[in-house]
Amino acid sequence: MTTLPSLRSILLGTALAAWAVSSAAAPVQHESGKSHVYRWVDEQGTVHYGDQIPPQYADQDKVVLNSQGVPVGTIPGRRTPEQLQVESDRRAAEDRALSTAAQARLRDQNLLATYLSVDEIEALRDRRAEIVEGQARVTTQYIQQLRARQTQLEQQAQHFKPYNTAANAPQMPERLAEDLVRTTTDITTQQRNLEAKRLELERMKSQFGSDIARFRELKKIETDYARGAPAAPRS
Repeated sequence: MTTLPSLRSILLGTALAAWAVSSAAAPVQHESGKSHVYRWVDEQGTVHYGDQIPPQYADQDKVVLNSQGVPVGTIPGRRTPEQLQVESDRRAAEDRALSTAAQARLRDQNLLATYLSVDEIEALRDRRAEIVEGQARVTTQYIQQLRARQTQLEQQAQHFKPYNTAANAPQMPERLAEDLVRTTTDITTQQRNLEAKRLELERMKSQFGSDIARFRELKKIETDYARGAPAAPRS
């Protein structure tokens, strides 16, 4: 009985194939001492071959052929700064695309290796959400305590200048002023912490939502393949 490969094997094979293609597309390094034939095009579009390139065509791209006439590399011609920038931007875009594709393949592999079902992903999501929500509740309670403290300090401050405008009102004690400033600052800090926790919770739930949707897609692909889904037509 023939055993069908799992989707993990397919993903690994895809990654290896992509690596092989990118390696094949890399510039070829030629051994010194070996003769090669060069191919270039003149102003009339006529293709020429030779073991030396005329000086007037030095600025063109040249194709290097081996002894069997098979292209084995290229020699780039002279480039303007603008052309060099365009080529640099193109290579950077290609590198980003390859990196994005590799990260997507790795994410797929990790999903299949980590979880067996959607229920497992949802259970982990709920546990992590509970932790963050618990931290947010503690922060909220602390803010409430700080605000109660701030109210007490403000009531005490009403007896002193500048809150009390009476001519004989005493100056606010330095310690009271420091406590009021520190408490107000702590409230602002904890409010930022609370907002950060809320954003963290939203991002986490969004990421888990994406993971669940992708996991379902991968499992469907795996199931369809195991059932012998028809192969894609050859071009």
